[in-house]
Amino acid sequence: MPDEIRTQSQLHAALTLEAMRLGVVPATDLEASTVGRNVEIDIVRRDLEQCRESGARRAFLGDYGLGKSHMLELIEQIALKRNFLVSKVTLDHADLAPSQPKRIYHAIMRGLMYPDLPEQHDGLQPLLDKAARNPDVLRKYLAKTDRTHPLPRTIREQLQAGLHLYLSPAIAYTYALSDVEHIRIPGHLGEPVAWARMAHHLLIDWIEGHPTRSNQDINDELNMIRGRFPKIYSLLDYRPWAKIYGYILNGISQLAKDVGYSGLVVVLDEAEFYSLLSAQNRTYARSLFQAWSHAVGAVDEESLPCSSEDLLTGGYGIQRELPLRYSDTPGLYLVFAMTPNSEGIRGLQEALPPQFICYLNPLTAPDYLKMTEHLVALYRTAFSDAEIPEGIEGPLSDVVNALAQQGQLANPRQTMKFLTEFLDIVRFAPGEVPNVIQNLMCDNDF
Repeated sequence: MPDEIRTQSQLHAALTLEAMRLGVVPATDLEASTVGRNVEIDIVRRDLEQCRESGARRAFLGDYGLGKSHMLELIEQIALKRNFLVSKVTLDHADLAPSQPKRIYHAIMRGLMYPDLPEQHDGLQPLLDKAARNPDVLRKYLAKTDRTHPLPRTIREQLQAGLHLYLSPAIAYTYALSDVEHIRIPGHLGEPVAWARMAHHLLIDWIEGHPTRSNQDINDELNMIRGRFPKIYSLLDYRPWAKIYGYILNGISQLAKDVGYSGLVVVLDEAEFYSLLSAQNRTYARSLFQAWSHAVGAVDEESLPCSSEDLLTGGYGIQRELPLRYSDTPGLYLVFAMTPNSEGIRGLQEALPPQFICYLNPLTAPDYLKMTEHLVALYRTAFSDAEIPEGIEGPLSDVVNALAQQGQLANPRQTMKFLTEFLDIVRFAPGEVPNVIQNLMCDNDF
């Protein structure tokens, strides 16, 4: 192997080990470090492939210590590598309860990750910027019209022609605000550049679900721009509005496809908090699960346990007439994750067919052996001068398996951290290894 390639391999391995040593997710090696999840990984890959034609929905259930969080992080990495936008939201029963659709939507927007913008959480702005630079997208969403192709007069005609009630004005105003030379505003409002920056922040805050001024105030402000634009509609923090926010997520995923991405992956972790809600709030949480499951796409809709006619309908006027989806082929992948409990499972079963609910199995001794073998090989690659004894993999995996069985290693991330730190001892203080093993045996009653 050439020296340059060997050096790159060593650097990659060393960076991966450093992430494991710190107890964080490796940026590139998580799938290679994952064991005992081949079935689940294949399911995720098939789901993402299905998103080419429609959308997909899935739930992963696993008790504490089975690596549920590890699995979700793996889904994120796989999806990003496949050119999806990704956002993972961790629910709670207070500030981010599954009965609060706007708050969850806002958290999704705040955590949005782009495959071509690694390590950044820029919300919807990069997506809207790409849309505003794409003439085909502008025409599709009726976000740029002229005398030849005027904006239809009524909102119902606009929706039938391709307008998205929320994304179309966001795209249209993003396009208009990008060309400040043509903005004509009263002098008392200041310079066009400063005003455009303020107006753009106002627009982004609205479409991302931030607490902001009323939609009428935003309309009045943005109407300073000459031209006919789609109206800004309200986005309120009301519990019956799950259908509206599902419609928006569907549209965002379709927009992502239209500008060149594969779609959108939304992961809702700790959905078990459903069981802690009051009876009334469970009704609203169940509505969110169901409405967002319908928002995924038309494929398999007939197999859904919930009828679209039974969903709660929030909003006013035209908002109450919105369809469940802007598109039937949005590329939207919705993933729920839950620690199993009877109430939470019942809530999921009312939103997803049983074949879409998967249970994570505990890792086995052979799984821990594979993980240990991978970590030892990675360590030897990163530190070729380290004297790691041959045959250490078997005894070390026995230790790992025993610690996991006793709950001392609660998840795969802790296991990888332990293995990395143990190999550090082997490398820097080999004489201490027997004492370390003896202490582990005494402390954990091996």
